[in-house]
Amino acid sequence: MNDNLLLSNISDYNVQFINELKYQVRINPKKHALQTAKEVEGVFIQVLLKSMRSSLLKDNLLDNNQSRLYTDIYDQQLSQEISKKGIGLTDIILKQIEK
Repeated sequence: MNDNLLLSNISDYNVQFINELKYQVRINPKKHALQTAKEVEGVFIQVLLKSMRSSLLKDNLLDNNQSRLYTDIYDQQLSQEISKKGIGLTDIILKQIEK
């Protein structure tokens, strides 16, 4: 699946917040580096969960619009909880920013 297409379909993260963060990073990159890295990690986790979910078979009784809606909401909550603890991507991004 095309990464740009996958990112454009994610409705869970707040695009306005990310645009504001991008603006603030341009003004003072060091001050907002941690927040930016955490946000990137959160988006990555959402993309990962969405990709994993899309690989499941859809031929079952629960494959309808309502179950997809609840699954999307569940995945959003799950990605938020996972990103609170982190998966180590934030540290890698910070090291890359500091180079």
